[in-house]
Amino acid sequence: MCKGTTQLAGPGALVVTEEELEAGLKKAPLQLQQQQGPSQARALFLVLGHAICASCLLVVNKWALKEFPFVWTLTTLQFGFAAFATYFAGRLGLIQIDALEWKKLVKFFPAAGMFFITITAGNAVVATSNVDTFIVMRSVVPIPCAILETLVLKEPYPPARSWAGLATVLLGAIGYCIANQGLLVESASWVALYLLLMPLDGVLIKQLVSASGLSPWGLVLYNNVCALIPGLLFSVLLELGSPADAGSMATLLAERPILVSAPILLSCWSGLAISYFQLNVRKVISSTAFMVLGVSNKVISVLLNQVARLDSNYDAMSIASVMTSIFGAILFQQTVKGKGISQAPKTDGEQSERWARLLVVVGVLAAAAITYSQKHEGLSLGSR
Repeated sequence: MCKGTTQLAGPGALVVTEEELEAGLKKAPLQLQQQQGPSQARALFLVLGHAICASCLLVVNKWALKEFPFVWTLTTLQFGFAAFATYFAGRLGLIQIDALEWKKLVKFFPAAGMFFITITAGNAVVATSNVDTFIVMRSVVPIPCAILETLVLKEPYPPARSWAGLATVLLGAIGYCIANQGLLVESASWVALYLLLMPLDGVLIKQLVSASGLSPWGLVLYNNVCALIPGLLFSVLLELGSPADAGSMATLLAERPILVSAPILLSCWSGLAISYFQLNVRKVISSTAFMVLGVSNKVISVLLNQVARLDSNYDAMSIASVMTSIFGAILFQQTVKGKGISQAPKTDGEQSERWARLLVVVGVLAAAAITYSQKHEGLSLGSR
């Protein structure tokens, strides 16, 4: 027998190389961990990481869009940076990534497409309104998400105390909005698209990500590579392909290279971090808990926004309203079964994949139509 092989006795004996045996021994604990579910410590790490990254990204994106007001191009730069950074870090052995395979890319594309649309719509809302408005809008999402994941993912139906927590989150966010600048929205169409897609995004992406079988950084690589494809296409069609927009970008970068490039680069690094934490935290907590987390972590956004003085005011009622939202999020998390950790049974994700494909097409076309309509209206007003 050749050196480096092990023969298993018995009829139909198999010859196993030492490398295969070692790989199997390394893989066994991972499979056991996946069957047992995530530990509380890992769930806490992912939740805290997501909270910090998401709250910072909101303010950083607001800053970047004030200096570089091109939603599609900025979003595409974020996805492109995350994709290349993850790929080269994997090639250098700094992190473990899954090899890119065409079949896996096609299978994961619906999840990445939904992620791309909601990020683009969220950036557009931030660009056309203030941070306060985004917080209020974001606080509404957990309510339809709780209903959807009960019907689709078979999560336990939230008890009455959990609904009280969701209502408290919404009440606090509205109070904060009233105490500051109110609902400032220049484009209600972006808000409507975001509110329509975000609950569906939360439920469908959770199911697709959970069924993907990709490693933590493999999720980041596949998500950003897939999202980069429509990003490049629509950035060229809607912004880079326009001589006026391309000229404006060049002028901004030439006249204020540091002031424009700094927030763009910071938003790209923040986007890389949120890709890791957001995709992986979705695997360990329920969809509604994830949406509530997105509301409660905005306390850091509020503080950063006030320090940066982007579009906020200091007010005692603001602080009280934010604390009310946080209390509501804690109340929800402590009253649902499993303390927010997903209780849904495992699924193959095929049905979610079909629905996500349809929603990706509809969502991208709707977002493109909104952008085209706004530009057309702007040109019409400018010619008068």
